[in-house]
Amino acid sequence: MSRFSERVALATDPAAGWDARLWRLWALYTAVAYTIILGVIVVLTSLGLHVTEVALDHQFIGTLLIASFGAALYGSVLGALQWRVLRERLPIPRRAWVRAAVTPALVVWIIVVVPAGIAAENSGDDIRVSYFLAISQALALGPLIGFSQAVALRPYTQRWKWWIAVNFVSWLIAQALFFLVSLLLGGFDFAHGKGSPLEAYLVLLAATPLSGRLMLWVTAPDATVPVTEPGAIIATAAAPVPPR
Repeated sequence: MSRFSERVALATDPAAGWDARLWRLWALYTAVAYTIILGVIVVLTSLGLHVTEVALDHQFIGTLLIASFGAALYGSVLGALQWRVLRERLPIPRRAWVRAAVTPALVVWIIVVVPAGIAAENSGDDIRVSYFLAISQALALGPLIGFSQAVALRPYTQRWKWWIAVNFVSWLIAQALFFLVSLLLGGFDFAHGKGSPLEAYLVLLAATPLSGRLMLWVTAPDATVPVTEPGAIIATAAAPVPPR
């Protein structure tokens, strides 16, 4: 068996958490979530609503309002769809996973997305493209969201710390792809707010298969932590002891 075949066999080993159906669902739901999130932003900016003017006119309060909307959109869409896969492995509540996505997204919108829109507004650049590229990079900002989601996973899997590394690696891959594409395609210079939204969308999805596979390993049955409901403990303790 060749080295490549050995790696494929290891990656698709059910003992390592592999489940083809869940892997496909993770990739599908993530793609759908990105499509919805980025689509909503592109539509809003294309309608000429000039949402960044709110941040310019009201400064911190305006920035916070825009960031709160973006974080809520991110968490409610991506978090809820990913949870549909996680719930088949872990008894994690949907609210906990969505909250783990909303919190870091709020920070990212404040420090990355809104400033990109303000810079585009001041320089006369295409706000739609600037927002799209900024959000594409923000959605792949793995180190921050990885830490938040790892905390949410802690009660359910022994490998919860690895989720931080998983998101960091996925983020590095996404950033590397952005850089390589910008070198190969001169018109796609994301560092200066230029490029095709379609190119950014495809690059953003490139790391999804890897994150899905590692998610299956982090939540593998042999790594999960048994969760006992409090009611079950009380019921067991109160149950009468059968006579001998």
